[in-house]
Amino acid sequence: MINRKIGIFSIGLAMLLGTMTTMTSIAANAAANPNPTWQVGSVCFYNGPTNAWDAVSVKDPSIVYANGKYHLFYTGYDKTGKFQMGYASASTINGLSSAQHKKLNLNGNGTGSYGAPQVFYMESKQMWYLIYQGSLGACYATTTNIDDPNSWSGPKSLGASGNMGWDYWVICDDKYAYLFNTPSDGSHNIYCRKTSLANFPNGWGPATVAVKDTFEGACVYKSKADNNYYMLVEDMKDNRYYELHQASSLSGPWTKVSEKWASSHNLSYTANKWTNRVSHGEILRSGINQKLEINDINKVDFLIQGSTDGNVAYEKIKWNLGIIKNYK
Repeated sequence: MINRKIGIFSIGLAMLLGTMTTMTSIAANAAANPNPTWQVGSVCFYNGPTNAWDAVSVKDPSIVYANGKYHLFYTGYDKTGKFQMGYASASTINGLSSAQHKKLNLNGNGTGSYGAPQVFYMESKQMWYLIYQGSLGACYATTTNIDDPNSWSGPKSLGASGNMGWDYWVICDDKYAYLFNTPSDGSHNIYCRKTSLANFPNGWGPATVAVKDTFEGACVYKSKADNNYYMLVEDMKDNRYYELHQASSLSGPWTKVSEKWASSHNLSYTANKWTNRVSHGEILRSGINQKLEINDINKVDFLIQGSTDGNVAYEKIKWNLGIIKNYK
């Protein structure tokens, strides 16, 4: 009887140790690489023709794959320095290079600039949302049909206030929607507010500081490989590059994984050297919904804006879009 119990205990212990080893292996594989090598592909989306509304540059991409197509939303600059929001679609990423550039008239009666979009499908509302900067500050537009660029209704105000600045980003967990932004107070912080899913897209609470001593353009994803959240933030202490921060909850705290997760120092070129910086981009997601999930932070396709232009005014930089990958 004693021998039997010892045998059962040994089997149980072996199974437990095996499970722990497997879990440790998964965790090790999922841990974010702080200094990956990025394979730089070709440009997949170019600026528009001479005198077009996006003749100078195309930038600030947001992209989802739905209904058999990639849907790309972006900011376009014209020769006067004005920026507006556009849309293109194609069945493949490379197909975007020959896709029609469609301007989205989503600034209401405003005559100024608008752009820096983020797109996702809000399941609880059964609606597509575009979050962007426009005549009402932090704006959104909605549609039930992402295939029709003329179907968007907006702008509408998100109703958030206090150092809203620019570069708005929304991501949700099972209870709340979180709004990240770059403030205009010169603090070099990234702010975060939240509201309940029931109150979204309004009802935002007060801002808290998520990340300090950085620049702009935070984007946040949930990695299914390790169930952690990752925040990418653009900084420019050394040209333009991306930091990487990690948290187990969207409320934080956020821990810096890497100061230069994606920068000119870890780019490997497989095509023409069309960029020497890594600027405002978005990871291709595994789905379309408000949770903004990716499969693995160590295996991402990162759609960035890039350029090799030197010391020229920002609105004159010729930004184009292309994919970089942190895996082979």
